[in-house]
Amino acid sequence: MVKKILLYFGSFLAAIAVLWSALVLTSMIPNEKLRDNMLKSSEMLSGAEPFSQNKSRNTITDNYADVILLNVIWNIDSTDPFVSSLDNKYFDGNDGRIDYGENYGLLAAVNGTEANTDYSRYWHGSAVFIRPLMTITDLTGVRIIGAVAGAVLLTVCCAFLVRRKLYLESAALTLAFICVQGWNIHLSMEYQPAVLVTLAMLPFFLMLEKKGDTALIVLSVISGTMIAFFDFLTAETLTILIPLITVMSARYSEGRFKTVRTELTTAAKCSVGWLSAYGGTYLVKWTAASAVTGENKFIAALTSAEERFGGETTLISPVAQIFAAPITNISTMLGGRTRAELLPAAAGILLIAAVVFAALYLARTKNNFKAKEYMTVVFLLGAVPYLRYIVLNNHSYLHDFFTYRAQAASVLALLTAIGAAYRKPQTNKKKRGKNGC
Repeated sequence: MVKKILLYFGSFLAAIAVLWSALVLTSMIPNEKLRDNMLKSSEMLSGAEPFSQNKSRNTITDNYADVILLNVIWNIDSTDPFVSSLDNKYFDGNDGRIDYGENYGLLAAVNGTEANTDYSRYWHGSAVFIRPLMTITDLTGVRIIGAVAGAVLLTVCCAFLVRRKLYLESAALTLAFICVQGWNIHLSMEYQPAVLVTLAMLPFFLMLEKKGDTALIVLSVISGTMIAFFDFLTAETLTILIPLITVMSARYSEGRFKTVRTELTTAAKCSVGWLSAYGGTYLVKWTAASAVTGENKFIAALTSAEERFGGETTLISPVAQIFAAPITNISTMLGGRTRAELLPAAAGILLIAAVVFAALYLARTKNNFKAKEYMTVVFLLGAVPYLRYIVLNNHSYLHDFFTYRAQAASVLALLTAIGAAYRKPQTNKKKRGKNGC
């Protein structure tokens, strides 16, 4: 057991080392190489709305997050890349007399205004890709490249599943991302990391899951590290839930699904590994940033975290916010124009209930005990996004226009459950991989 814990911890340290090294290396690119495209991007954003809604809330363009990210990237000092990779700052548009806002702040920063706001609570790891890309294209180009990368990765994942004759899983994965309007990640750079990390890691989960829990936990640790490094806190649970649900469905399809207890134990171990790595990645950032700057970076980070859990808003009471957060995200997924719009929210809740009931009924009428066991596992995994919305209710309520995408995992769980109900119980005659920690 000690050896395996050391393996997991070593995997975490190795992932951090690789990602951090990449960030330091890309931080060495001189700002002059980025200036033209950064100026073009800042001029475009200076006249844009921070949050531009087209029709429904799932079509909001998050210029605000992208403005801050580009501002942080611009304020990286290529002459001191190590410190700059940890001590992140940007100019917020407030010159001490008038607050012009973050959109103006980016334009002013590119034109020489010094940073005045600390933003070291995140790794801003997407700079690893965005900084080099900004040497050849502007914000629009980076957004499009990210969306195309997502489409390519989804195609690769589906091809991988089809090759293993997992046709249902391939179709369900595609439909899951269609249901959360996956193509809309082109609206903001900040929408992309959760989807890209999920789809980049999924083939590895599928290739190595037969080797047992140890391999899956190592991959979960790496996945948790990556999403904490690249993401701002958008739909991070996708990176563990999509792989786990797909693995469980593959095991069921291939007759290797064991018992509820065994598979839930596997899912729990992977989740603990993922969550430990996710939290550990932030702790490494805050500790390292505090060490190199001589400032306590934990205070601002923990204050922000506290607000995400249950911060107050003038829009709704703190208690109502707890219940409104999951309802709002369901409404947004189904095209609501406002937060917690009644019709799409009610339709979504009824649809979820109907699918769950139909899956259980079909499994019962076909006397498919294994399907019931499979459903127990994936329904619990599919419920995690809603638990996330409740726990991080302030964040999930205010930022539903990107957190709603976490429900791709819930949709995947529902679709594969219906598929499982139609299949005959299978027995596995092949040699199984080890399934112990």
